Amino acid sequence: MAMKDYDIIVVGAGTAGMMCAIFAAKRGLRTMVLEKADHIGGAMHWSGGHMSAGGTKLQKRLGIEDSPEKHYEDIMRINGGSGDLALIRKAVDLAPQLIDWLDDNGFEFDPIAPRIVYGHVPYETPRTHYGVESAKTTLKTMMPHWEKGVAAGLITVALEHEVQRVSKIGDRYSKVHCTTQDGEKVYEGHHILLTTGGYGSNPEFFNDQHPGIPLVSAAYPTATGDGHLMIMKEHGSMRFSEHHLSSMGGIENPNGSGRCDFFEGWASVLTSVYRQPRDIYVDQQGDRFITEDEINPDTRERVMLANDIWHFWIIFDEAALLERDDQGNENPIIINWNTEKIKLEAERERFLYRADTIKELSDKINIPANNLIKTVNNFNAMVDNDHDPDFGREYLKNKIAEAPFYALKVHASVLVTFGGVNVNADLQVLNKEGDVLEGLYAAGELIGLGATSGSAFCSGMSITPALSFGRWLGDTLKRSNAS
Repeated sequence: MAMKDYDIIVVGAGTAGMMCAIFAAKRGLRTMVLEKADHIGGAMHWSGGHMSAGGTKLQKRLGIEDSPEKHYEDIMRINGGSGDLALIRKAVDLAPQLIDWLDDNGFEFDPIAPRIVYGHVPYETPRTHYGVESAKTTLKTMMPHWEKGVAAGLITVALEHEVQRVSKIGDRYSKVHCTTQDGEKVYEGHHILLTTGGYGSNPEFFNDQHPGIPLVSAAYPTATGDGHLMIMKEHGSMRFSEHHLSSMGGIENPNGSGRCDFFEGWASVLTSVYRQPRDIYVDQQGDRFITEDEINPDTRERVMLANDIWHFWIIFDEAALLERDDQGNENPIIINWNTEKIKLEAERERFLYRADTIKELSDKINIPANNLIKTVNNFNAMVDNDHDPDFGREYLKNKIAEAPFYALKVHASVLVTFGGVNVNADLQVLNKEGDVLEGLYAAGELIGLGATSGSAFCSGMSITPALSFGRWLGDTLKRSNAS
């Protein structure tokens, strides 16, 4: 096959890119998929896989009344009408078709899905769907269709191909330039779809988009802004970076790495729905700055943003660590950890510290001792009086009084990036003047969470649009005349 014979060249074998190739192959289109990693699947190996849709077959089987219209209205309530409204409308309209396709193809839903998720501002209806193995369930469901397209010669995948730039033939973008272990290669195709992910693993580019915000990232390692940089070289533009919100809870490991992992170490501080606080949160001066039992995740995230607090310390004592619920279950501050693991980690003193006095603890974490002692004493008096005059905290059950005392360092962290390249409702890339860059399309996190979720985290509005838009492009992009 000559390199110019491809109907579509997809850059990025992840969520959106794989779906585009699968559905293009169903129509007999020939697709070349270029991937810089040595494997396919992208962030589906990494993501929690939360997908939101209104009016799915699964909801109907469970007696849940929902629709795309209700989904859209809920998103507008949460984000205040921000984002690309045309793309959000498109995403919610396509979402139930996507979930139903997965359902029809043997997707193994988690038994409690769909449900209302409180780690973001909750929807009013249970519409967050996900699999028993998070996003890996989605990948598993897609793979037979992918393999069928590969076997038919309609999907060609080239791994360890790092795309450097795109270029035109005449007035249309038709060439993709890669570096490989065998040197530079150039591929030609009628359409070029960039699905290279976000930029949460590129500190330099992140800082350009969000000056003054330090990066502690839980993003997929290959999310290095490659597509953004390519499109900006072609006079494309970024939008919605101003909507950035960091997620509370990341634990940097190792120290100074700028990396955290949601599944390996994340503090239960997004909301108090899943765990009432047996602790206090203090800034680097030792002052409380937030209502620790606040339910609304958006409120919490914006408190940190407004006060330029990019890390804080969770202070608790031995009694709080050992406390169990009414069923005898542990529910410590780090998600999916147990008490024993926390005690062992405290001995290592990397991000979790232990001391016999508050003064000794403050010295270890470089907080003014007198101030932290004062904060702890004031809080203990609030527990005695069952009243918090400073922040109005209502859950006041646990003093910080029983040694040893603990301090856990928690960061405002990046799971996904809000900024993205500018596209129209057909996912065509636009230049700085708003004109279409013919032949060039973008989908997935490359277009930014700000486009599909607006200025707030809306459950499922990252992976669902990526899958749906990839599928839609595979269904609608036209065959090249050369085919």
